[in-house]
Amino acid sequence: MQYLLSPYNYDLTDPESIPNLFLQHLWLVGLTMLISLVIAIPLGLLAARYKWLYGPLIAVADILYTIPSIAMVAVLISFTGRTLPTILIPLVLYTQLVLIRNIVAGINTIDPLMLEVGKAMGMNPLQIFWRVRLPLALPTIIAGIRIATVTTIGIASLASLVAEGGLGDLIFKNIASGELDAVVAGAILLAALAVIVDLLLLGLQVALNRGRGSLSVS
Repeated sequence: MQYLLSPYNYDLTDPESIPNLFLQHLWLVGLTMLISLVIAIPLGLLAARYKWLYGPLIAVADILYTIPSIAMVAVLISFTGRTLPTILIPLVLYTQLVLIRNIVAGINTIDPLMLEVGKAMGMNPLQIFWRVRLPLALPTIIAGIRIATVTTIGIASLASLVAEGGLGDLIFKNIASGELDAVVAGAILLAALAVIVDLLLLGLQVALNRGRGSLSVS
């Protein structure tokens, strides 16, 4: 705990200080989730609409998810070097399974009666999607985002291996030197970040579930 309590490790002018590593980690996780959602949302919507596409899509995502993260990073280093894409590609690929699965589940578990009500009100397919399907599916989609984000926070520690910073620096750069206090500090900060982000997304999910209940009643 001495590492966490030392004022020296919070010097903002030091690139290796805890606040700077924390911000680097947040930036990498945020960028990963943004790219992941841009890819997963259209794929999930297509899989929900065309049932035959769901099986092959999930099978591919499942296979990619089973590849050990450190092995994928090691292979990619041969092609992309120690650059941002080397860590970004595995992080994005690992999120696809849970995101696509939850998007499809959210869309397919909507009460058909709600869709019929929308049609009876004169809504066209696009209006039904934005006003009925998407709001009702959001809690399930957010649940998938929660799992994907927490997983990404942990795996993003491997960014240290390709010189992309983040809280993983505290772990990987201090293992060889035997600075166990810094290693423990890195593990604690990663766990704390995962818990905080998970609680924030859980609050959003609970709020959306309440809204979904109100919508269903109305």
